[in-house]
Amino acid sequence: MYIVLRPPWQRHLVPSGDRPPVVVAPLDAGSGKPVKQRRSRTSGAAAAGDPAPEEVAPLPLTAADRALEWRGDDTARPSQQLDMAGNDGARALDDAEISQALHRQAEGVKDCVIQGASNTDLHATITIKLLVDGRGRVTRSRVQAPHYLHEHGLLGCAQRAVGRIQFPATGAPTQVSFPVKLE
Repeated sequence: MYIVLRPPWQRHLVPSGDRPPVVVAPLDAGSGKPVKQRRSRTSGAAAAGDPAPEEVAPLPLTAADRALEWRGDDTARPSQQLDMAGNDGARALDDAEISQALHRQAEGVKDCVIQGASNTDLHATITIKLLVDGRGRVTRSRVQAPHYLHEHGLLGCAQRAVGRIQFPATGAPTQVSFPVKLE
């Protein structure tokens, strides 16, 4: 299984010949496939005659399991009053600040996707939308993912993970959206 984090705001920052970073996240460090371990009949210790671990086939998923759906909070920016006379310095996050924060702190989201998709052959692009307040905290989040992942705890796990991401304080709320590609 592979996860690719491809921030859409970096298209203009990355030269056209360069590829976005790819994070490889195998389910099992050895074979790349999930392995079911057999327990020995002798108090958990390995016996000399036990057969080798057997591989588990991926769970069969239906079209309904693979269907994308949104779940979570409304991430629309709240209405603001603009003070044309004052210069309070409030601004939205820029692309570099968003990219840097996600690059450093988005591992928890990837771990949630891996956990939910383990033992499946699921391929999808999961979209995460956030509302970041002026102090740099994630206040609301929304996830678009296959139904199967939502039913296996992705929303709650992802919301906890993005809730720990800290962005720079800019004084104004910002909408952030980023994809996580599951291959």
